[in-house]
Amino acid sequence: MVRPGNTIRPLLCRSAILLTLTAALPAALAQRTKLEDPIPAPVPTSAVTVTLRPVLAGLVSPVAGAVAPGEPDKLYVVDQVGVVWRVGVGPNATQKNARTLFLDVRDRLVRLGARDERGLLGLAFHPDYARNGRLYTYTSEAARPTPDFSTQPPGVAPNHQSVLTEWRASGGTVDPASARVLMRIDQPQSNHNAGALAFGPDNLLYIALGDGGAGDDQGPGHAPEGNGQSLAPGNVLGKILRIDPLGNDSANGAYGIPADNPFVGRPGADEIYALGLRNPFRMAFGPDGTLWAGDVGQGAIEEVNHIVAGGNYGWPVKEGSFLFDANGTGPGFVYAHSPNAPAGLIDPLAEYDHADGAGAPVARQAVIGGYVYTGASIAALRGQYVFADYIGASGSGVLLTLGARNVVQKLVAQRREPLGLAVLGLAQDAGGELYVLASAGGTLTGTSGVVLRVAPAR
Repeated sequence: MVRPGNTIRPLLCRSAILLTLTAALPAALAQRTKLEDPIPAPVPTSAVTVTLRPVLAGLVSPVAGAVAPGEPDKLYVVDQVGVVWRVGVGPNATQKNARTLFLDVRDRLVRLGARDERGLLGLAFHPDYARNGRLYTYTSEAARPTPDFSTQPPGVAPNHQSVLTEWRASGGTVDPASARVLMRIDQPQSNHNAGALAFGPDNLLYIALGDGGAGDDQGPGHAPEGNGQSLAPGNVLGKILRIDPLGNDSANGAYGIPADNPFVGRPGADEIYALGLRNPFRMAFGPDGTLWAGDVGQGAIEEVNHIVAGGNYGWPVKEGSFLFDANGTGPGFVYAHSPNAPAGLIDPLAEYDHADGAGAPVARQAVIGGYVYTGASIAALRGQYVFADYIGASGSGVLLTLGARNVVQKLVAQRREPLGLAVLGLAQDAGGELYVLASAGGTLTGTSGVVLRVAPAR
């Protein structure tokens, strides 16, 4: 795996990178023929078996969870339709599994469809929340004429804007009047919004952004080389950003720019921490400070990455460790395995494909990033990265884990394999225990959304 050093290599556009690479490849590899089964080996099954115990039901589309510092017996669950629920969890919870409404932002969101990637997508509490009461949300809102970042061509309106907002809470209640917008980002299309928020061990806020939507990272609002590879002023799509929400030296004065961000001084790129991502829907820090992200693939490869400062994860030059052809107006595809090349691009820590990556061929797959398990209830799982695959309307979502040598394995949920649910997210409580966030069909209708605790097999 290529790891960037302290020097950031100059970035080439997608065509230049591929021309350089294919010139050095054998003719057979240079031919762009779609790989129908890029990773022929099936995903093995983990030796660990778990069970899923109900914690909460009656939600619509739970996509994320967060823990507030100073509240070890509570989990805050994000429902994509615009509400955050506070739930009692852990051995010391006085009202276990009881939920109360904590925050309602439904009136801020764009109008959501039955199948929609927009909404309330991220929540993070400031590390000093117990003292300052600050928390942050990532929402999809109607576009206003003065975004902080935009890739839109003149005269082309964005589909919506991704908005990072700070809130203040006191006595367990959020003050609606405290809302302070930190940044607004034009989104060309409705999909690939990512939306995960996480504070690192450096007390800085990390923000995951997809490539802007559509397919193959091309079309209106997408740079010629793809948003994932672009460092043009104002292009923060396909990136992970890193900011100090308590600072004020950004261009709009609403937040701070960490002095050691890798692209500080490059016009319009001060906030960027890593690039080359398609849709890093969920990310989280591990116990050793490593930032883990699951990046949703285009049509063939799902990947798990360790995110490092200045890292370029390849999209749309590569999908996983495979070369990617955007294919003009046709569907893009992977056509050659190219580990560690082109130089300067970081291959995934782990990957699986759509042919057999989650048990059987299905119409739709998407990796759902998770957490390193640090709980006490499942000793055999401790230290493993646990994540999932969405699978969607078929209801055949699966739990996954990284075993020895970072091999992707299916984590069998006792009497529920496949789960019979679309997995929308995972959450981790203050004790390191894990929760599956899911719904019956992955839609923003009905009340089939559930929170299930990952527990020892019975």
